[in-house]
Amino acid sequence: MRILDPAAAGTGGALSDDAQPGTEPETARLQARIDQLAAHVQQLEQERASLRWMAGHDDLTGLANRRLFHTLAPELLRRDNCSSAVLILDLNGFKPINDTYGHDAGDEVLRVVAKRIVACLGDHLVARFGGDEFAALPRAPRADAPGAWWHEVAGSLSAAIAPPMNVLGHTLSVTASIGIVPAGPSRDLTDLLRRADQAMFSAKRHAKTTDKTGITWVVATETGDHTETYEPAAVPVPPPGPAASGSAVVYRPGDPVWVRRSGARRAGVVEGACEWAALVRYRCQDGAGTMVDTIATDCLTVRAEADPYLDRKSSASM
Repeated sequence: MRILDPAAAGTGGALSDDAQPGTEPETARLQARIDQLAAHVQQLEQERASLRWMAGHDDLTGLANRRLFHTLAPELLRRDNCSSAVLILDLNGFKPINDTYGHDAGDEVLRVVAKRIVACLGDHLVARFGGDEFAALPRAPRADAPGAWWHEVAGSLSAAIAPPMNVLGHTLSVTASIGIVPAGPSRDLTDLLRRADQAMFSAKRHAKTTDKTGITWVVATETGDHTETYEPAAVPVPPPGPAASGSAVVYRPGDPVWVRRSGARRAGVVEGACEWAALVRYRCQDGAGTMVDTIATDCLTVRAEADPYLDRKSSASM
């Protein structure tokens, strides 16, 4: 309906002599001006919406930025009926890509990684904090999810990021060091982010000191001082020839074992196995936590001595 349409005024479309808008050209001019102002208001609304989006999002990847994450995460933590975790992710091998192929290639890698994170985590809150650092607030898939549901989330995320990508005619790949902290009863976002950040740097240091190039380590700092380190299991490659079944011992989930690592013997528990390799949870070198790794069976021996922490954890999870 036109604002100056005679049908909009009075009853029956009739205007009194005093209310007549004037000549038809004048009416048209006034209506054109009103239309112009309406278009300008619409443009300003669009610009305001765009500025609001830009203030809360990373312009390279389209993810939330640090500011929006800090705005949304506390409310999500407070109202979430399922358990949540705070996750910090930093890429391994990103700087050499920037240095070798240029920032255009680096930017494209970040865009691909962002898409992979979103595809893996779905509608969970994901943000780019800056550079090659990302954050997320994953939630348990359901109320009765296992206590360690976040192990699977972190492993899936690691696997999603690792595959090679074609960038500007080059086949490139990066992995991720991930620190993840189950929120538990805590709703202090600042503290959770601090612990997740420390866990991520611990993962990165561990990968360097153990020469685990290209392997993603997931570190979880739980309530208190206990730290556990996890490596998402890679699919091991069997040794060539008939020696693949050379191990005389067949390991099963829950079997207590000794793991030979860096000249030391560490207590462990088998979580899964085939005839030539096993996924084993075993003690960290300093004893302050555990890690999970895929280990050839010839590096394992049967453990008769009990380990209160490992064996308790194993029986509780079965």
